[in-house]
Amino acid sequence: MPARSRTAIVIFALCLLVYTLLLLLFPRYKGSSTTQGDEPHYLVITESIIRDGDLHLANNYEFEQYAPYFEQDIMMLHVTRDNVSTHPMFLSLFVLPGFWLFGYKGAAFTMILLACGAAALTFATADRFATRKVAAGVTLFGFLSYPLLFYSRIIYPETAAVFFLALGTWSAWRLKESGRPLFAFLGGLSAGLVILFHPKYIAISIALFVLFLIVTPGRTRRLLAWWLLPAALSLATLLLLTGITYGPNLLEGLTASGGSKFQGGFWGTNSVWGIPGLFLDRAWGLLIFAPLYLLFPVGLALQNNRLEWERWWAFFPLCIGLHALFLGTFQSWNGGAAPVQRYLVPLAPLLLICVAVYIDRCASKFAHGAAAAFALLQIVTTIWAFRFMVGAFGMENTDNIFFVHFLGEGAVKRFLMFVFPLYHPGSPRAVLLTVAWILLYAAAIYAARRYYLNHGGGRVSPVVDIRPFQRLTS
Repeated sequence: MPARSRTAIVIFALCLLVYTLLLLLFPRYKGSSTTQGDEPHYLVITESIIRDGDLHLANNYEFEQYAPYFEQDIMMLHVTRDNVSTHPMFLSLFVLPGFWLFGYKGAAFTMILLACGAAALTFATADRFATRKVAAGVTLFGFLSYPLLFYSRIIYPETAAVFFLALGTWSAWRLKESGRPLFAFLGGLSAGLVILFHPKYIAISIALFVLFLIVTPGRTRRLLAWWLLPAALSLATLLLLTGITYGPNLLEGLTASGGSKFQGGFWGTNSVWGIPGLFLDRAWGLLIFAPLYLLFPVGLALQNNRLEWERWWAFFPLCIGLHALFLGTFQSWNGGAAPVQRYLVPLAPLLLICVAVYIDRCASKFAHGAAAAFALLQIVTTIWAFRFMVGAFGMENTDNIFFVHFLGEGAVKRFLMFVFPLYHPGSPRAVLLTVAWILLYAAAIYAARRYYLNHGGGRVSPVVDIRPFQRLTS
């Protein structure tokens, strides 16, 4: 077995151990119920299928069948006038076997297996562009810290999307290496299943199809058919399940979770601001809670040089940009009662690969010192989240209460609130801070690229791993 595969198995096993212990030792996080946000609503659908053989949920809510895993009363906010859920039902079907056998823990463990697989596949891709120690270290750190650590068992489509984006990215690279139809099939399956879990991930599916076109410039109809077959079957299944739930009004059903009508989930009060807000918002954004991800734009800029396979990297900004554009205009881009930033969680494999490339290729003391400082802050945030989980939720109509809880009104808190903008609502100050962040990133990218081009460093370009070049790395 190749060394890369052995390391990927070790990463899978380590994540499985940690996630399982976390499930057993912390069945409930402090300040929250066993399940959070939309989780009980997905599980009530599963309950109804198992107990009643239907999708009509009124009696399931009335008899409080959610009580074993949600220790509060539930309002039927996510049920239509026909008593069916506004949530896509495939996730509920996916966790059904585990839930039927072992209850909530069985459903949660099903999601844990996906999270572990995502970690292994993220490493398997990152290892092609960064040295093995860096790829393994960044992958493990990302999947064992906030927010992925807490998403490992959450019964949300986001956890599944992390796995399928990692699978689609890895299978595309393997398709480029081997040309085997199996990897075209896996790529199409990833693109199809990610929207089967939730239609809001359509941007990821589009990006994965563009990636297939990139890695098969001399593609044959045979490879295209192998990619399209599972994608089309997944789309047909989505339409079938939507039709079963909502009847002939498929468009209403596909957009139900965003407001029960076409475009109902878009252009809300704080729309457009969500595009930068997904990353920079001081209450709902990813970067203030998980600062190691601050480095991903710089790593993304280090992927384009004369030895690199340049076209491959077009997928990264395309996928990240399309996804942020689509969900950043969503009326609830905060993601509700879930660890932040919920809608960026599916992009974690790409973001971590970029961070690994940054650490590997920009080997200056300052660059590594910044990475270490951000990682330390993320460790602190992760530990704090166990003590005040509700503060780690991107709840609507609030400022950041997480750092206020731990830092009071001290200088650190004031500094964080000053440099990270608040986009709900937007303001001239938020615009100025956004421009300042863009300029800061432009300077950082220029400095990092200049250092890399002058000093080199990092793994040999993966182009040597592609036929007809002789394989030079294990």
